[in-house]
Amino acid sequence: MVNKIKRRIVERFNFFLERQFIKGTHVQLLFVIALIGVLSIVGGLMVMPVDEPSNSPGDTLWWAFLRLTDPGYLGDDEGTWMRIVSTFLTIAGNVVFIGSLVAIITTWLNRKIRSLEQGLTKVSARNHIIILGWTNRTVHIAAELFQSSKRVKKFLKRHGARALKLIVLSDDVSPARLQELKDHPRLGKRAGEIILRSGESIDREHLQRVDSRHASAIIIPSPSIAGKELITPDVETIKTLLSLNAEMDSQNGIDTKPYVVAEILDQNKVKAAQRAYSGPLEVIPSDAILSRLIAQNIHHNGLSAVFNEMLSHSQNNNLYILDLPDADGNTLIQLKQAFSKAIILGILREENGELIPFLNPDFNMVFRKSDKLVVLARKLKDVDITAGSISKKSVAGIPENKKKRPRTGKYNGLSNILVLGWNHHIPALIKELGTYTRETFQLTLASVRPLESRKKEIDYILKETKNVECRHEFLDYIRESEMRSLNPHKYDHILMVSSDRLLAGEEADARTIVGYTLLEEILKSAEKRPQIVMELVDPGNELLIRNFRSESIISPLILSNLLATIAMRRELHVVYNELFTVNGAEIILRNLDDYELNPGLMTFEDLENHIAEYQDTALGLYCNTGDGKIDLQLNPSRTEKLNLQNQDRLVVLSTIDSDEGDGN
Repeated sequence: MVNKIKRRIVERFNFFLERQFIKGTHVQLLFVIALIGVLSIVGGLMVMPVDEPSNSPGDTLWWAFLRLTDPGYLGDDEGTWMRIVSTFLTIAGNVVFIGSLVAIITTWLNRKIRSLEQGLTKVSARNHIIILGWTNRTVHIAAELFQSSKRVKKFLKRHGARALKLIVLSDDVSPARLQELKDHPRLGKRAGEIILRSGESIDREHLQRVDSRHASAIIIPSPSIAGKELITPDVETIKTLLSLNAEMDSQNGIDTKPYVVAEILDQNKVKAAQRAYSGPLEVIPSDAILSRLIAQNIHHNGLSAVFNEMLSHSQNNNLYILDLPDADGNTLIQLKQAFSKAIILGILREENGELIPFLNPDFNMVFRKSDKLVVLARKLKDVDITAGSISKKSVAGIPENKKKRPRTGKYNGLSNILVLGWNHHIPALIKELGTYTRETFQLTLASVRPLESRKKEIDYILKETKNVECRHEFLDYIRESEMRSLNPHKYDHILMVSSDRLLAGEEADARTIVGYTLLEEILKSAEKRPQIVMELVDPGNELLIRNFRSESIISPLILSNLLATIAMRRELHVVYNELFTVNGAEIILRNLDDYELNPGLMTFEDLENHIAEYQDTALGLYCNTGDGKIDLQLNPSRTEKLNLQNQDRLVVLSTIDSDEGDGN
């Protein structure tokens, strides 16, 4: 019974110490100080009977404290008892005073360093840019921002900032994440300028860590959808917008909320996202955009190279929006003379409070002071012009008796499409194909995804579309026998997509690439070769497929560029919507005879003027080099002589009329 009581007392004492020690370093230091005080008192009391009678209890206490804290006093004592007590105090001092103090301070430093490495401290910044979430697009968004230095400087100038300060809120901050930033070829050493903070974007307290209320722009890339059912990426994005809105509303004195660019997968949830945040917001429906690019690429073989150049790499051609108040009253043909290294695509004009894009316009159109110019250029310095460079002289315009624009000849008839694999873009693609109402599509969907789940996702779309039919095949296309059973040579187009059920993009793309090599083996003896389009999710595989006889759309690069550029210039969103939606202005490929052109040498300037007579805008040349490879020359020098061949195609911005195309 007595032993149980003693054990119980010991357990309570140990539990008490544990609860006190976890309160922090200050409690641990107080405990060591108290222990040193107790040892000093005990040591002083032990030597009082043998110490000098003239010494007071305070003197003996000080004597004991000195032996505890400084071993140098050990040789000054005389007498056996004094030396025994002094030795005991000196050893206890080394263990308790020095050992405990070093252990406590070391533990505190380690804990503090770990806390700093995890990015748990709050950021104090203003007019910075935030990326909420770590996805396969985060690194590329950061690279686009740092690469587009002049465009970013203009953005920062509008917000009163001097230098780009980029903060990333990630679910995990580790050396591997920082190394991933450093490994990007367009970041390198500049990765050290990026501030990483740990947290979840749906948590308001974590949003405070990145000082979200003082940001100039916030980018929300859609999180990965792998392994998630009820909590979809769009649910997280909308919850993040609600958290941001609540965080801003809770702070007094904030007049304007930060500008937010958010990615949503399902276009049907765009309005819900817009209602979730009351500040300036642009919602990018990524599934709809990618499906539009794929649909247009199906109609124009080779168009993926144009999209990849315009939307993937900021060192190549990009779209720019220019404010030119000094150009008021000039025609677009006059403005064209000021841009020797850029192509005017059109203007943005405000009507009834909304920006309306006029792309591929009549170049006799008069530019207004409030208009914005849309141009295609390689670098921002190529579109930096002064007021004096705008010609005030009368310039010969496009003749009024313009030649008739060539018809596309692509938006009618029947198209057989084989889709290998399954991901969340497929329903959006079916919906997009349904907008081409003058054309019929027969899709064969071959995947290991269960038939029931596939049908569940697309049946409600098929009920609304009358020109799309779907047939399902349950098979693994990386098995040659199962691939052959599909008779791929019978199709007009083959679309290969990466599975979104695999966590790693490398693994998903590996299946796609292996499937492509099997497909090439099957098609090598076929009389008819279908068009092959590959969608990849790992940008690192871009080098692996350069020699493939297929077209590729690398979705993370395209979406990263869209998110970054729209964050820098909000007006670009309406331009992209106009370019990628059915009807209206579209980038297409045409043959030479569509414009009554003959093979031979011609400067790009002469080619521009000739195509302008047909009410189209020349963007470049898509030519066959003769060795099976395709060379895209987008926005070439106007003085460069192009060697036009019959097999070449012209990249143009044209206007698709509803009576010749699809019509909604």
